[in-house]
Amino acid sequence: MSYPTGTSDLLVSVVSPIRDAETWVEGYLRDLSALLAAEFDDFEIVLVDNASTDGTVSLIESLQPEIRNVQLYCLARSIPYESAFVVALEQAIGDVVITLDAAYDPINPLVEMIRMSRSGAEIVYGLRTDRTSGRLSLYNRLSKLFFTLFRKLTGEDLPVAASTLRLYTRRVINAFLDNNDRYSLFPVIAAFSGLLYQTFHYERINRTGIPLALNYQLALAKAFRLVFLSSHYPLRLLSLLAMFGAFLNVLYSIWVVLVNVFKQNVAEGWTTLSMQNSAMFFILFVILAILSEYITRLMINNQNRPFYLIAKESRSLVLRRKQRINVIRNENHPDTKL
Repeated sequence: MSYPTGTSDLLVSVVSPIRDAETWVEGYLRDLSALLAAEFDDFEIVLVDNASTDGTVSLIESLQPEIRNVQLYCLARSIPYESAFVVALEQAIGDVVITLDAAYDPINPLVEMIRMSRSGAEIVYGLRTDRTSGRLSLYNRLSKLFFTLFRKLTGEDLPVAASTLRLYTRRVINAFLDNNDRYSLFPVIAAFSGLLYQTFHYERINRTGIPLALNYQLALAKAFRLVFLSSHYPLRLLSLLAMFGAFLNVLYSIWVVLVNVFKQNVAEGWTTLSMQNSAMFFILFVILAILSEYITRLMINNQNRPFYLIAKESRSLVLRRKQRINVIRNENHPDTKL
């Protein structure tokens, strides 16, 4: 499979977080490196080790002398899996960057993803077939429902079955790397750019040989976090509910006065007690509304905060990109360096 004209000028980065991958990471690296070397002149493989407890780091370091363009960044402590993707994106320097779940995403679609990018797509989303066709599991049904609701709540154009297999151009990455909450928003953050995207379908694989455990509690917590960090509308809804509660208490106060005027034999003290409760609840709901607005503004203007620490990094002994720097070729003798 050949690539369109201009491929040699394109630096492709493939980034993956890994953890406790000693049993399968070598095969992944060799297959990925062979594919990239056959298709592209310039590429890099960026791995972020998410505080592995086995021999993953030592194994990768032993492979770096023979597998070129592999960069390894080791985190001092474990962070959420999807946050590690953003760490990898921050280290990548490619003109286009492909995020890939090393444990479950295939590498074959990579070349086609680059083709889509060259045709004008700033973002390419891989859509998992187990979330788009056939009989969906309960977990996948709930996942699809969440992304559908997310689109309606935020107004962002995000495919409902978008997975970790994605391509971003440098312009997209630059657009969201300044986002203060980027480490928590990886599943949805690219949609905020509003740039053109394309999609394709693919089937997941399992390099680990271990069945993937589904954690509904963790997924639910992530869903709430994505909604609240992606949009201020939930807080604005709280403000509106608080003001509505205050308005109801005003109506209740009017009703209390009318009862006292037109109804005979009203219990002694009922009117004053009801007015007192109504006034207090009115003040309480107004305070909640004001506080909610201030919290919304704090969320929008949230300050930067450190999220991770790279304890160690290593690179392949052979970096093709460096070999090409400051090299001029004789037009009459292309193989001769001047």
